[in-house]
Amino acid sequence: MVVRAPTVAQERPDTLRVMSPNGTGVGSAIESSIVVASNRGPVSFDRGERGRLTPRRGTGGLVTALSGVFYRDDTSWVSAAMTEGDRAVALKGRAVTTDSNQRMRYVVIPPERYDGYYNEVSNRILWMAHHNLWDIPRSPMFDDATMESWDDFVEANRIFARALARQAGNDPVYLIQDYHLSLVPGMLRTLVPDAKIVHFSHTPFAGATYLAVLPDTMRTAILRGLAGADVLGFQSKQWAENYLLSARGLPELRVLRGGRLDVDGRTAAVRSFPVAVSAEPLRETANRPEADEVRSELREWAGDSKIMLRVDRLEPSKNILRGFLAFELFLRRNPSWVGTVRFLCLLSPSREDVPEYQNYGEECLAVAERINDEFRTKSWQPIEIRVQEDYAFAVAAYDLYDVLLVNPTYDGMNLVAMEGPLVNRRDGVLVLSRNAGAFTRLGRQSLGVNPFDLAETAEAMREGLEMPEEERARRARGMSRTVSAHTPANWLADQLEAVDQVRPPRRRR
Repeated sequence: MVVRAPTVAQERPDTLRVMSPNGTGVGSAIESSIVVASNRGPVSFDRGERGRLTPRRGTGGLVTALSGVFYRDDTSWVSAAMTEGDRAVALKGRAVTTDSNQRMRYVVIPPERYDGYYNEVSNRILWMAHHNLWDIPRSPMFDDATMESWDDFVEANRIFARALARQAGNDPVYLIQDYHLSLVPGMLRTLVPDAKIVHFSHTPFAGATYLAVLPDTMRTAILRGLAGADVLGFQSKQWAENYLLSARGLPELRVLRGGRLDVDGRTAAVRSFPVAVSAEPLRETANRPEADEVRSELREWAGDSKIMLRVDRLEPSKNILRGFLAFELFLRRNPSWVGTVRFLCLLSPSREDVPEYQNYGEECLAVAERINDEFRTKSWQPIEIRVQEDYAFAVAAYDLYDVLLVNPTYDGMNLVAMEGPLVNRRDGVLVLSRNAGAFTRLGRQSLGVNPFDLAETAEAMREGLEMPEEERARRARGMSRTVSAHTPANWLADQLEAVDQVRPPRRRR
């Protein structure tokens, strides 16, 4: 990796106000340089045995979704320092250039604030709210500790905003990613009034009633903070409409026709930009020699059995528990399938420091073991679980499924639902939650289910396994064509074009 330019982590943190060149921000967004901001970045650093800093690919759903999108050489990526290695890179006062010539910069959030910002507010409050995951009679309960964590969240967003403001000299387009940075657009607008700003939410956005569970200070700040962007992007129209419904409750935000906002005399657009997956790198991963080894292993494991597959993070919104219970119901209703279908579950650990996630994971594994104890024979076990962080293994497994189960309670999009059909070679059937953003795109070719309805999900499993070959092939072709028709490059271009629609470029004098 190449070392360049001073890092933002060494800058003084005082409030600043920056004007773009000529004070106008007149350039076209399509032609502008890009600054991406996200909690996690595409690269992270670890120290090797000899103390050398070694880069590795970043983890997490957002990084996977954006892999290959920001391919331009004029892209800078600003993320939080996640590891000791990241902090060491930041403190060197340098930025690094990735293999694609994208410049990577880190901001350092003090550890005592990072926990409140990330674990408490981002994960235990905002993630749970946007995915409707609370057990409302018991949680949440907001108290003084909550507001202390909220202060940490505000400060972390302010650190990001200041870091981004210092890159305003080239009049870039700021692409701010996800709910962790909900306050950054408004803060950055204050610091750089002429900035071209997009905020994109990769998760669902809570409905107005559910969002109202949050303390008013928190809810208002999030709605107002997001409105600092020129374009507010969401995975589906439903999530965009949820934002607009809540925005109508704030007197300072005036909702106009056509999904527009009037904010302080400025117009912002609220739009859906469904994220896409890149087929080429996915298929390259599937064609590597190590993928052949995985497939050979899984074929030997499955024998003559059909394979039902799920690939998920081990966390509550993915609805893994109901998936197991629906499979149990399927076996009870269809005893002829006992011994002839295997359910392979590839689960990656997620947010293990958050009690709700840890408890949920333990409950899922316990239920799966109970089902196995009841149904297993000497030569067959119904559920095979592998808890591992192995993307290449999952891609290889996509090749072999007969049924792919994707049943989140709510999901912004869901990449698994799109990745599987691109790789699978067995005309596999997709059982898909109607509450996943991907259902808008793949609903016609998949078997849609209410993710809370075990009976409907169990019936979809049966239908998928017993579907006639001709229909399976027709649906599989349709899904592959639909997914391939949407590219990450188009996803990015649509957002930049939306900025130019809101902020039409003017000729420079």
